[in-house]
Amino acid sequence: MVNCLLIDKNPAERLKLQQMLLGMGIECAERDGAEAGIRFCQEARPDIVVMEASGVTAAKEFLRLVRYQGRASNRPVVILYADKPDMASVGETIIEGAADFLVKPFDRDLLLFKLEQAGVIVN
Repeated sequence: MVNCLLIDKNPAERLKLQQMLLGMGIECAERDGAEAGIRFCQEARPDIVVMEASGVTAAKEFLRLVRYQGRASNRPVVILYADKPDMASVGETIIEGAADFLVKPFDRDLLLFKLEQAGVIVN
C-alpha cells in the first residue's frame, strides 16, 4: 500500500486531503508543520508527501532535508500546494526537488493525475 504524509497547519484542510487520498487507497499520516514532517520522514519513510507551501522558505528547507536523507530510491515524491503562489516560488521548489506544485482549490481528479504523473502507483 502507498503511504502519504500530509503537512498543513489547517486541520480542516488536512482532513479534506486525507479523505481524497484515502479514497484513492493511499494510507495517510498527518503533521502540522515542516519540522514535524521532517521528523516523520526520518522515522517512517512515506512514499508521498503532500505539503501546504505558503511558507516557501519552510517548503524549500523541507525539500533540502528530505533530499539528503538516504538514497534517491528512498525519497518521497513531494507535491506542494498553496492558495496564491508566485511563479518564482513555484520554480524554486521544483528546482529543490518537488515533483509538482498545485494551486488551491484543486480536486481529487487533479491530485490523482499529478500523483500518476509523478509515478506513484494508485488504485
